[in-house]
Amino acid sequence: MTSLILADNLPQTSGRFGRSLRAELRNVRTTRGTRWALGLTAALWVVVGVGVAVIALLVDAESVSISGALLGMGAAVTVFVPILAIFIMAADWQSRDVLTTFALEPRRHIVFLAKALTAVVVCTVLVAVAAVLAVVFTAGLAFAASATIVWNADAESIAVLLWSAAVGTVSGVAYGAATQRVAIAIVFSLVQGFVIDPLLMLIPHGIGSWFRLTAITDAGSGTGGIGPALTAGLLWLVVPLAIGFARNQRADVQ
Repeated sequence: MTSLILADNLPQTSGRFGRSLRAELRNVRTTRGTRWALGLTAALWVVVGVGVAVIALLVDAESVSISGALLGMGAAVTVFVPILAIFIMAADWQSRDVLTTFALEPRRHIVFLAKALTAVVVCTVLVAVAAVLAVVFTAGLAFAASATIVWNADAESIAVLLWSAAVGTVSGVAYGAATQRVAIAIVFSLVQGFVIDPLLMLIPHGIGSWFRLTAITDAGSGTGGIGPALTAGLLWLVVPLAIGFARNQRADVQ
């Protein structure tokens, strides 16, 4: 009997989740703050990627490296991907939209999962589009300067870029969910990346490296260990996600 009830509930739950996911994806396009963050993030990634290519061209006027452009863009990914994910997770809590969201879907865990998946989808698509644009603009720069294009973007470079984007996305989801305030989450994300992580490096005997968020990225690129990555992941990703999920379930909607 129980199995039959669960089987009957599966299509309904799937339909609810699909409806919430479509609504969240639509909000990315229609919400002004998220739309501006989306456009600004993509533009800055392309500018950084092309800027690295320009610098490389000034150093070596005979060739332009595609890998350099992608890695330059990857450096910007770790900063701006969390901000976009924060907007997706937390923007509704600062407006009346949250009333509509939970009125249409009272099962809060479905809304939480839909927002998280929306952040993953949007950030993945944005990274792919920005990478293509960076390659196109770099090729155009090489053509204009009569330089040779060096197609040295190997699988490892692309994997590092995607892994950095994934870590940034999850951290943005975690911080946005935990704070439910866009400004607070963005400030925390920037402080964590530019202040806390560097300060942890000053702790003697390498103890601080076990608690740096970048330890996760280092492990993905092969320059760091699994132990520090797991510790940092628990501290900076799992704990905020758990707090955010609990707050999502219990917070007053006003």
